Amino acid sequence: MYTLSIIIPTYNESDNIIKLIEKIKENLNPNIFTEIVVVDDNSPDGTGKIVQSHIKNDAIYTEKEIPFGKKNVYNIHVLIRKEKNGLIPAILEGVRFSQGDYILVMDADLSHPPEIIPNMVEKILTDSNSIVIASRYIETGAIVGWPFRRRIISKCAAIIAKIGLRVNNVTDPMSGFFVVPRSLLEHLKIDTKGYKILLEILVKTKDMPIHEVPYTFTDRKSGKSKMGFNVIFDYIGSVWQLYNYGRGNKQQKK
Repeated sequence: MYTLSIIIPTYNESDNIIKLIEKIKENLNPNIFTEIVVVDDNSPDGTGKIVQSHIKNDAIYTEKEIPFGKKNVYNIHVLIRKEKNGLIPAILEGVRFSQGDYILVMDADLSHPPEIIPNMVEKILTDSNSIVIASRYIETGAIVGWPFRRRIISKCAAIIAKIGLRVNNVTDPMSGFFVVPRSLLEHLKIDTKGYKILLEILVKTKDMPIHEVPYTFTDRKSGKSKMGFNVIFDYIGSVWQLYNYGRGNKQQKK
C-alpha cells in the first residue's frame, strides 16, 4: 500500500482547520493510507489545541495501538512548535516527522480544495519520480475573491520566478499546493527563508518531470491573511539567494 503524508502548516487557523480536516477525510482514497500532519506555530487562537481535541474524539485515530499504514485509512497528528519562525521550517519539521512515501503540502485556510487531492495523487502514482502542482493559472484554473492588488502581486512574483530563475516549465511556480516523493525532499538542501518552498524545489530539481492540475483558488473567508511586506521582502531575498545558487552551479559546470 502506498502512503501519503499531508503537511498543513498553521498559525491562527482555528476557524478553518477542522473544516479542512473533515474535507480531506471525505476525499481519501481507501487504497492509500494517509496521515494528516498539522504543524502549528503555537497559535494564540489555540489552533493546535483544537486539533488535539479533535484527535481525541476521532474514533478511527489510533496513534499508539495501530502501526503506521496498517488497518486504518488515516491518522492525524499535530505538532505544536514553541514559536512562529517561518513557513518553510514548519513544513520541513512536518516532513521530518511524517512517514509517507509521498508528501503533499497545502494551506490551512480552505483556499486549497481537498477535492482535487485524489487527482494529484493519481498523477504522482502514475509518474512516481515527478512533481505534481495544483495550478491557478493553467487552463480551467482560477482565482476567486482576491482583490486586484493581490492578483498583481501574485502575477509579478510568478513572472520574476520565470524570468529571473528560469522556471519556465510551470504556470504557477508560487503554488503552495503540491505533492512530491519523499525521496526528493530527503536529498534536497532547503536554504531559503521565504514562504514558498516549491520555488526552491523547482530551481534545484530542473530535470524533474512536472505535472500540473488545475484548481480554483478561493480566498479565505475566515481568519487573517498572512500576506504583508515582510512576506514580500522574504520573497525578494529568496529569489536573490536562488539566483546566486543558479549562477554558482553554472560556474561549477564550466
